[in-house]
Amino acid sequence: MAERATSRRLGFTFLEVVVVMSIIVSLTAVAMVQASRVITQNKVQRAAQMLQTDIQQAFAIAGRNRKPVILRWSSVLLELQVTNRAQTTVYRRSGVGAGAGFGLSEADVTVYPTTLTVFPNGLAADTMYIRLSRNGFTKVLRASRAGIVRLQ
Repeated sequence: MAERATSRRLGFTFLEVVVVMSIIVSLTAVAMVQASRVITQNKVQRAAQMLQTDIQQAFAIAGRNRKPVILRWSSVLLELQVTNRAQTTVYRRSGVGAGAGFGLSEADVTVYPTTLTVFPNGLAADTMYIRLSRNGFTKVLRASRAGIVRLQ
């Protein structure tokens, strides 16, 4: 019986390597875009929840101290402050800008009115509207005069 020489191929061809690498790059690009969207949504959601908690706390602080408190939005600092009327005591301060880890800009946040007085009887002078929006994802906070804060 005669032995035949068989040629076995070891390794991959250049074309196979290029095809596999292009598939990996395509899948990675799709995953990165999706991950970026999820991270942005998470940041907007967490910022809205933090502001909701601060507004609720302002009503609690006013009732506990039996003195009015002021909710004041600073569009320069992208920060919500809860202070006493004389602004000598800051009870809470929460930012939503890049320094606070949320990365929102002035164009991403709409607050109306920028100053709100909360009285010790549990009522506010007005309603408050806060809209956080980034890359197509939006959260809206509405605080009623009675202290009900809704996150939509």
